[in-house]
Amino acid sequence: MNNSETLKVALKAAVEAGNILNEHNKDNLKVSQKESRRDIVTEIDKMSENKIINILKDFNSEITILTEESGIRKGKKENLTWVVDALDGTVNYVNNLPYYGVSIALLENNNPIVGVIFNPVTEELYYGAEGIGVFKNQKRIKVLDKSFEEGLFTVAFSGKNHDPKNRVDEFLKFGEINDNTRGCLRTGSAAINLAYLAEGRFAGCWGKANKSWDISAGILLAKLAGSKVIFTEESEKDHLVSYLAAVPSSWEILYKKIEKVIGL
Repeated sequence: MNNSETLKVALKAAVEAGNILNEHNKDNLKVSQKESRRDIVTEIDKMSENKIINILKDFNSEITILTEESGIRKGKKENLTWVVDALDGTVNYVNNLPYYGVSIALLENNNPIVGVIFNPVTEELYYGAEGIGVFKNQKRIKVLDKSFEEGLFTVAFSGKNHDPKNRVDEFLKFGEINDNTRGCLRTGSAAINLAYLAEGRFAGCWGKANKSWDISAGILLAKLAGSKVIFTEESEKDHLVSYLAAVPSSWEILYKKIEKVIGL
């Protein structure tokens, strides 16, 4: 599989889906709740997702496609999977907060090799591939290395409380990191968090039991931009992943603080 060709089709799909989000972001949206109050979906999520699925299928119908709303469509190429979140940050979207985006990744043997994240409001298009590098709007980007104390960090909590005791520990670590750095934010979009890490805005991102479609593209972009990255599968059935991505100078301290909380 040619990474350059798959990157082009992922870019096309992300931009066209993002245009749909822009066209409808002022609509009176009907919102449905899924697993939690923060886990919601609108008809625009599904419209955007359908656009992406059609573009990816037209490119190569043999590649498996995993999407947030439609689930998995098995293809003949068992080692390749598109992982798609057509709208990461739906709560932000329905509240007119410009912090959401389209996330598309191609996985080879469960490792991301192509990734695209597009914020249609700001027109920030982040993309990269193994052997090609990582870019924002045609400009190569890289992380900005900072010490733990001088770094700004972000966490993506799962929308569902999978383990009450662990949840308490998550919030305690969130507060500890917030109080001993430039800050620790919860923005509502794991995909955008990781794109901003790749660009140098954040010094680190971490999350417990996030969905794979939220973070697959961003994990690749962060790694290609110079972050240290580690992730582990929490549940294959539920597509849950825990991860840490951080700039080199912050990595060791951040890892020691959260490794037990997120099971890395």
